[in-house]
Amino acid sequence: MKGPKELTRRDFISRGLAGATALSVTGLGGLLHSEIIQAQTAGDYKALVFLFLAGGNDSYNMLAPISGALRTRYDSGRGFIALPSQDLQPISLAQPVDLFDGTTHSDFGFHPNCLRLAQLFNAGDLNVMCNAGNMITPVDRAAYNNGTVALPPQLFSHADQQRQLQSEPNNPFRYGWGGRMAELLTAYNTDLLVSPLITLSGLNAFQVSRDSLINPYGLSNDGALALNSFNGLRRPMVENSMSGAAIGNDLFGQKYAQVFQSARKADVIVRAAFDEAEATGVDYDGIFLAAGGTNTKTQRRLKTVAKMIAGRNSTTNLRPIFFISMGGFDTHQNLLGDHADLMAELDASLKGFRDALVAQGDFDSVVTMVGSEFGRTFTPNGNNAGAGSDHGWGGHLMFMGGAVNGGRLLGVHPDFRLDQGLDTGRGRWIPTSSGSQSAAELARWMDVPEGELLTMFPSLTNFGGAPAPAIIV
Repeated sequence: MKGPKELTRRDFISRGLAGATALSVTGLGGLLHSEIIQAQTAGDYKALVFLFLAGGNDSYNMLAPISGALRTRYDSGRGFIALPSQDLQPISLAQPVDLFDGTTHSDFGFHPNCLRLAQLFNAGDLNVMCNAGNMITPVDRAAYNNGTVALPPQLFSHADQQRQLQSEPNNPFRYGWGGRMAELLTAYNTDLLVSPLITLSGLNAFQVSRDSLINPYGLSNDGALALNSFNGLRRPMVENSMSGAAIGNDLFGQKYAQVFQSARKADVIVRAAFDEAEATGVDYDGIFLAAGGTNTKTQRRLKTVAKMIAGRNSTTNLRPIFFISMGGFDTHQNLLGDHADLMAELDASLKGFRDALVAQGDFDSVVTMVGSEFGRTFTPNGNNAGAGSDHGWGGHLMFMGGAVNGGRLLGVHPDFRLDQGLDTGRGRWIPTSSGSQSAAELARWMDVPEGELLTMFPSLTNFGGAPAPAIIV
């Protein structure tokens, strides 16, 4: 016997709500390959979640050295915004991290409010790509100072660097790497009613597709976006109006009707996914509460993503790509207080998301990337407790999931030597790895064909043509 969820979906679709959906991937069915069909039959599922920290996260206070010469330089450079070493949450590295000066270091800790992130790192569920950033080509200090190397356009600009982290560091903007990835994974994402690109933070550069064949589907913090006042007598009036527009001669009206019908269909499927998640018996509210949750916007959004993943049988998309933004990281002042609150929210949000995925059996199938448009200046912009930091360049990326090479600080970490080495001024560290290298590694894990990586990320040719090493096991 068919369950009520399947009947609801089928009945709704069979009502004849006409028109091509704005969220569909029409015309791409011919891209299916036999090996991908076999993978679908075997239940092969992977999801990518991009949690974007908008404003420029001060990641050198998110993760800081506890002892040694690196700690001495940290205290000297950070001044009034340094965190006491005894307050940091210690982590155990699987192997020492390389510093830019050729030495290594092992004694680090997460921010005092990130106990759970430290625990995830120590359990092998989390890693950090050190000092990554937008780069067209490798940069050294002399070439930077002499103006003899290509730099990302409008370096240190919020809007430009956000777009470049979510696409490529070039002008003009062509597509986001999440959107382009979805186009290249169309054979895995065969649902014509719900896009594999799902945003809980509105429009974004990351999910812009190159050929405009796939558009993001927007969810609210807690699920499907409801139509305002779509009830009572208003409901049949709107439905009749849309039905008339769909078959009328007005092209604008037809398109409007198509979008409306698409949203209605997608809403039914999303609600079916939530029903499926509820049927698992996972206590999402309890899990996030136990992880230190206070029902913030970020926690609610990650809870919704977890439910969408649990309810994936409501669609035929096997490679969904989610986007969430968390704001407030432009800490030009009161860094210690404001950043502490942000770190507490990030800590509880990621732990709750991890525990929900584990409870529903999906942690090994999901990778979460956490990154910001740039780091911040290592030196403070004031000489009192209310000081902050300004726009920088290189900063840390984090990756969480059962598939990640956990317990490691990857890449090359700054040696915190000011006025030399990686410093372009005030500790605006030159990145030691490109953000595009990390993105390409995630694209590879999501099964984007190897030959397409250089077309997605043309700047990779300047870094040996290779993604970032060892993010994924």
